Amino acid sequence: MKRIAVFAAVLAVAACKAKETPATDTAAAAPAMAPAPAAAGDSMMKMADTAMKQMADTAMKMADTAMHKAADKMTKAADTAMKKAAKKP
Repeated sequence: MKRIAVFAAVLAVAACKAKETPATDTAAAAPAMAPAPAAAGDSMMKMADTAMKQMADTAMKMADTAMHKAADKMTKAADTAMKKAAKKP
Protein backbone atom coordinates (compact mmCIF):
# COMPACT_ATOMS: atom_id res chain seq x y z
CA MET A 1 0.00 0.00 0.00
CA LYS A 2 2.92 2.34 0.66
CA ARG A 3 4.18 1.79 -2.87
CA ILE A 4 0.78 2.73 -4.25
CA ALA A 5 0.77 5.92 -2.18
CA VAL A 6 4.28 6.85 -3.31
CA PHE A 7 3.40 6.15 -6.94
CA ALA A 8 0.25 8.29 -6.67
CA ALA A 9 2.20 11.13 -5.05
CA VAL A 10 4.86 11.07 -7.78
CA LEU A 11 2.17 11.02 -10.43
CA ALA A 12 0.37 13.97 -8.82
CA VAL A 13 3.58 16.00 -8.55
CA ALA A 14 4.45 15.29 -12.17
CA ALA A 15 0.98 16.34 -13.30
CA CYS A 16 1.01 19.57 -11.29
CA LYS A 17 4.54 20.61 -12.16
CA ALA A 18 4.48 23.77 -14.27
CA LYS A 19 6.61 23.94 -17.40
CA GLU A 20 9.14 26.73 -17.09
CA THR A 21 10.06 28.47 -20.35
CA PRO A 22 12.32 31.49 -20.68
CA ALA A 23 10.87 34.71 -22.06
CA THR A 24 11.57 35.08 -25.78
CA ASP A 25 11.40 38.01 -28.16
CA THR A 26 7.96 37.78 -29.75
CA ALA A 27 8.86 39.96 -32.75
CA ALA A 28 11.44 37.51 -34.11
CA ALA A 29 9.78 34.32 -32.88
CA ALA A 30 8.52 31.69 -35.26
CA PRO A 31 4.83 30.83 -35.17
CA ALA A 32 3.89 28.54 -32.28
CA MET A 33 3.37 24.87 -32.97
CA ALA A 34 -0.02 23.32 -32.44
CA PRO A 35 -0.55 21.74 -29.02
CA ALA A 36 -0.38 17.98 -28.64
CA PRO A 37 -3.65 16.13 -29.01
CA ALA A 38 -5.63 15.53 -25.83
CA ALA A 39 -5.59 11.76 -26.38
CA ALA A 40 -1.98 11.55 -25.17
CA GLY A 41 -3.01 12.62 -21.68
CA ASP A 42 -5.88 10.19 -21.73
CA SER A 43 -3.63 7.27 -22.65
CA MET A 44 -1.21 8.22 -19.86
CA MET A 45 -4.07 8.17 -17.37
CA LYS A 46 -5.16 4.77 -18.67
CA MET A 47 -1.62 3.45 -18.27
CA ALA A 48 -1.40 4.84 -14.74
CA ASP A 49 -4.81 3.40 -13.89
CA THR A 50 -3.77 -0.02 -15.19
CA ALA A 51 -0.55 0.09 -13.18
CA MET A 52 -2.47 1.04 -10.03
CA LYS A 53 -4.92 -1.83 -10.55
CA GLN A 54 -2.08 -4.31 -11.05
CA MET A 55 -0.36 -3.16 -7.87
CA ALA A 56 -3.63 -3.35 -5.93
CA ASP A 57 -4.30 -6.86 -7.26
CA THR A 58 -0.81 -7.97 -6.24
CA ALA A 59 -1.22 -6.49 -2.78
CA MET A 60 -4.59 -8.22 -2.33
CA LYS A 61 -3.12 -11.56 -3.43
CA MET A 62 -0.27 -11.19 -0.96
CA ALA A 63 -2.67 -10.30 1.87
CA ASP A 64 -4.91 -13.23 0.97
CA THR A 65 -1.94 -15.62 0.98
CA ALA A 66 -0.78 -14.32 4.37
CA MET A 67 -4.29 -14.73 5.76
CA HIS A 68 -4.50 -18.33 4.55
CA LYS A 69 -1.09 -19.16 6.02
CA ALA A 70 -2.13 -17.72 9.39
CA ALA A 71 -5.39 -19.68 9.31
CA ASP A 72 -3.53 -22.89 8.48
CA LYS A 73 -1.16 -22.36 11.41
CA MET A 74 -4.08 -21.74 13.77
CA THR A 75 -5.86 -24.87 12.52
CA LYS A 76 -2.76 -26.99 12.99
CA ALA A 77 -2.23 -25.60 16.49
CA ALA A 78 -5.85 -26.34 17.41
CA ASP A 79 -5.58 -29.90 16.06
CA THR A 80 -2.40 -30.49 18.05
CA ALA A 81 -4.02 -29.16 21.21
CA MET A 82 -7.07 -31.40 20.68
CA LYS A 83 -4.85 -34.45 20.20
CA LYS A 84 -2.89 -33.68 23.35
CA ALA A 85 -6.08 -33.17 25.33
CA ALA A 86 -7.51 -36.48 24.04
CA LYS A 87 -4.40 -38.41 25.11
CA LYS A 88 -4.58 -37.24 28.72
CA PRO A 89 -6.80 -39.49 30.87
